[in-house]
Amino acid sequence: MPGEVHWDPYNPTYTKDPYPVYRRLRDEAPLYYNKEYDFYAVSRHADVDRGLPDWQTFSSARGGILEFVKSGIEIPPGTLIFEDPPTHDIHRRLLSRVFTPRRIAALEPQVRDFCARTL
Repeated sequence: MPGEVHWDPYNPTYTKDPYPVYRRLRDEAPLYYNKEYDFYAVSRHADVDRGLPDWQTFSSARGGILEFVKSGIEIPPGTLIFEDPPTHDIHRRLLSRVFTPRRIAALEPQVRDFCARTL
């Protein structure tokens, strides 16, 4: 891939084998800007790890899917994956009491039955 590094999340070529372009992003453009779709991508683990807890700068309130971020639609309150602290933390604590490993494991027979019937 000679030339400037380019990543297009909608190009099926990248979907088939994304690893060469991921490598180039890490090596050549760890903070990548896509002019066509107007988004930034961070490709190095250390940078992602440092940015994720910084919700004031990198909010989850619009989600992580470009279409949602750019849509301008109002996300309904109470949608956990579209929340920042402190609301996210409150909802996560409440849900963690319901989705315990034991309760999820108890669903396994029903999930297996559904999958078998569906397949």
